[in-house]
Amino acid sequence: MTHIFLLIPYFVLSLSDNENLNSYFERIKSPKIDIPALMKLSEKDTVTLLRSCTDLEGKRSYLSISATQVNADKEKVWKVLLEPEKLQSAIPSLKKVKVLRKLSEDIYEIEFEIEFNIISVIRPTVRYIAVSRIEDGKITSFVKEGENKGSWRIWQVYESEKDKTLLILVTCEYVRNIPVASKIFSSNPYIELGVVSSSSLIPVISLKKFIEENHKESSER
Repeated sequence: MTHIFLLIPYFVLSLSDNENLNSYFERIKSPKIDIPALMKLSEKDTVTLLRSCTDLEGKRSYLSISATQVNADKEKVWKVLLEPEKLQSAIPSLKKVKVLRKLSEDIYEIEFEIEFNIISVIRPTVRYIAVSRIEDGKITSFVKEGENKGSWRIWQVYESEKDKTLLILVTCEYVRNIPVASKIFSSNPYIELGVVSSSSLIPVISLKKFIEENHKESSER
């Protein structure tokens, strides 16, 4: 399937640059996920699991895994993940997505701006540059520039049953780098856990709603 990223021209990297990028991706240690068990857990509602992780800067962070069943086929779900405009439309906290350059056949440099809802009156917007690698049913990204440098995330899609898709987002994010957040989290760790869990939960729920609403509209035409 042709997607929006294929329209970006190549930025030719040296062999050493490519090896350096691959070394970053190799350091991303995603937990082994029991896909059949997660499918069963998410049959009735979206689920989020928390555990610890280490980001690429060596900081101990929280790992958040969110999964949901989307009432649409895998191709439709995958297509939204590959189109920056649709992704931005689907996720309210995602204020900007811009593909800056294509680094190799399946690796891209992308600019993001994300609003973090820490508490109702404190919603800082974080800008960062990420490097993303696109594989079959999987997008792995790490932050190379920005307040949360070293954070990483993985999108995964699996066919669940006919016209149904398991959508998973895994994030490893050191949120204490977010402006003004550190003091709030130190005084109330529960707020930090809420921000961490929402970093995977909100995108997954938002995408599910966006895809299902658009799928319903297209079916009714």
